[in-house]
Amino acid sequence: MPVTVNLRLLEKEETLSLEGELPVAEFGADLRDDLMRFDQPLHYALDLQHQPDSLLLTGSLETSLACECARCLTPFRLPVRVEALTALVALQGEEAVGRDGDFADLTPLLREDIYLALPTNPLCRPDCRGLPQKAVSRDSRLEGAQSDEASPWAALDHIKL
Repeated sequence: MPVTVNLRLLEKEETLSLEGELPVAEFGADLRDDLMRFDQPLHYALDLQHQPDSLLLTGSLETSLACECARCLTPFRLPVRVEALTALVALQGEEAVGRDGDFADLTPLLREDIYLALPTNPLCRPDCRGLPQKAVSRDSRLEGAQSDEASPWAALDHIKL
């Protein structure tokens, strides 16, 4: 069920508060990332004020993701919060929010803000060093990386011109 606001009701009220949950199918089903996926609903707490041609939206968003570390592939949970959400939602013009009669759909705006809060590379810990050395040494594709020479440029010392 999308997050909608009745614009006629908002014109009569000074401020309208919305709280609830948005199912994953509504906001996170189209996330195309191998390391992250939404599996918890999006909790929102929003305050709306009617402006002449727009809505002033303030509030917070919160959910969590099931992730795999980008360095070591360890599964972990990552909380995602947008604490100080503030947006001016256009009601007219090219960037107007979608409307169905007197109702404005805020779901695309919430989806965009929670996606912008996602990390580009999820890490299980900030100091994650990646796969353990014994796992790297067992991988036959990485044998060249385990040579005794410390520098990757050392192979150039053996070139005869």
